[in-house]
Amino acid sequence: SCSSCNFGFLKQLCVFLCLRLTTDMRFAPFSCPERGSWIQGSQDKDFSLMLQESLQPAVCLHRYPRSQIEVNVMVLENSGSVLAHAVTCASMALADAGIEMYDLVLGCSLRQDGASYVVDPTYPEENSWKSGGGEKRGGLTVAFLPSLNQVSGLQSDGEMAEETLTAGIRTCIEGCYKLYPVVQQALMKAVRQALVDTRVV
Repeated sequence: SCSSCNFGFLKQLCVFLCLRLTTDMRFAPFSCPERGSWIQGSQDKDFSLMLQESLQPAVCLHRYPRSQIEVNVMVLENSGSVLAHAVTCASMALADAGIEMYDLVLGCSLRQDGASYVVDPTYPEENSWKSGGGEKRGGLTVAFLPSLNQVSGLQSDGEMAEETLTAGIRTCIEGCYKLYPVVQQALMKAVRQALVDTRVV
């Protein structure tokens, strides 16, 4: 099954091909302002691992003995919060394909730059903190299962105080709760459309 997700200007294509779940996340060379290569770099590998760790608790792997579920994410256009959106997109692709899951996995990012905070930052907002030095600059991405009220993945970078990190996690969880009904409606619409298409055939 295949799922394409658009989050503003961020475009991702998720394909999954199961007692085992494997993930592969790559950036198309033209996806970022700085042109990359097709060879998977260290950031791609880190994101692939985070994606796998975020999705694994949600998938009912015991229902697919002697099988392997592959999730492949190709980022076509990166306008920011790419890991959070990849988690959500991959989860939607799995659900749309009929893979049994305990819950959907939703992602949300937060960026701190001094005293200001941005939820689901754009690409320039994500990278602006790297140009300046000092403390209180960093970000985090949370993968969350809303029905189970469980964090399945957490990634942070930069320097953030403990209380800021805790507040940031809470903010990201609230963001996931706000996104949950939107994702549910999109999946219900896809199911209804599939039923209509089945009846036509």
